Amino acid sequence: MARWGTRHNKASDNVQSVSLLTAAASSPRRGKVYDISLGSAATPGDNAFIWIIQRCTTAGTGTTTTPNSLDPADTLACTIVATNVVTADPTLTANAFLYQAALNQRATFRWVAQPYGEILIPATASNGIMIGLSAPSTSVMNVGVQFEEC
Repeated sequence: MARWGTRHNKASDNVQSVSLLTAAASSPRRGKVYDISLGSAATPGDNAFIWIIQRCTTAGTGTTTTPNSLDPADTLACTIVATNVVTADPTLTANAFLYQAALNQRATFRWVAQPYGEILIPATASNGIMIGLSAPSTSVMNVGVQFEEC
């Protein structure tokens, strides 16, 4: 199984999403997210944010990034669509929250899945997960994600 890493940034004031990971529209494959770093590169301030990970059924709009292979020997291209600098949120599945954490802007947080506790991206076209905030914010936010394809 190939493993990948990517980083994403929030730049739009009126979207919740910082990172989108969705199955490709053609030849969708499953993915397993096992490591996420959450933080803010903005000037430190005492601001509270609620980070969420929620299922989505569309890919949203933004800049598609190419995830980097964690093993240079892997030669296949990644089929998970990684979207950065989201300008339009995806369609979120109501109440399908997979994770939530309240953090201060000054804090950086890392979530690592325990064995068999990975967050799964289904092999369904344009379905996946949104990592972002519970409400739109003007702050600069950053996410680092590592995942594997199944």
